[in-house]
Amino acid sequence: MAMNKKLKKGCAVGCGVVLLMVFVIIGSVSFFVRDMSLDYKAVKKSEEALIAAHDGIAGYSPPFGGIPSAERLQSFVDVRRDQAEWRLNVAMAFDEFMVKKEANQSGGFKHFLNLLRSTTRMAPSLASFWSSRNAALKEHEMGPGEYTYIYCLAYFTYLGYDPGDGAQDSELDFGKSSRSGIQIDTDGESTEVERREAACRRVHDLMLPMLQAVDRTGSSEDWLNELDLELAVLEESPLRYPWRDGAPRMLSDAFRPVHLELEQQYNVAVNPVELIFELSSSEE
Repeated sequence: MAMNKKLKKGCAVGCGVVLLMVFVIIGSVSFFVRDMSLDYKAVKKSEEALIAAHDGIAGYSPPFGGIPSAERLQSFVDVRRDQAEWRLNVAMAFDEFMVKKEANQSGGFKHFLNLLRSTTRMAPSLASFWSSRNAALKEHEMGPGEYTYIYCLAYFTYLGYDPGDGAQDSELDFGKSSRSGIQIDTDGESTEVERREAACRRVHDLMLPMLQAVDRTGSSEDWLNELDLELAVLEESPLRYPWRDGAPRMLSDAFRPVHLELEQQYNVAVNPVELIFELSSSEE
């Protein structure tokens, strides 16, 4: 009889602990969803202000024959400098998430809770990163189209970084987005090659319309010939990004004065989320 009472008491305590855990998880998720909603409303508000001051990505026509001026490159560098702290926060959140995701593979409730906590920290970091980026762009009078254009030329064409940086190594797919925010796919079904190809295709699809719309006024014939040759290849190759085999001399000459700053401001882990503009992509 005494044994039966002890058993019942133990079960009651154990069941109570499990029930408490369930409420902790539900409560954490509820608070997370509420806070995330507020964070992403801030992203939307900051982007609406940016779009009101500038056009979105669609329809951006690069001036000066498509070669960014020294002034605009300096503005780009200034925006990137303003983002340094937020970029580091996102990189740390991603790193923590991947560590906890790996530990969770071995199973166990504790690992699951740790993964949940890291996820709840990652989303607000992303929201703060995008909000601050949009605010910095507005301050420096640069729209999403110009920022995207210079980013791709600076890091993929000039410096030779891989558009798949971050996405192909982390097994995170940042290609899906909705008006409510980014959706992170961690099922690991896509291969590293597929993630890299998706990233290259995305850059191709972003850059081709902008290069086709370049304002050619006052540009040299040599540069326009270079541009037309690249456009012909891009139109036939959906996985190619601009000047994939190396930047032409005139582009390199334009970016060389800010080479060091560009290198210092690049983060492999954060690369997949740098060019996500929620309203611009949904409007297109």
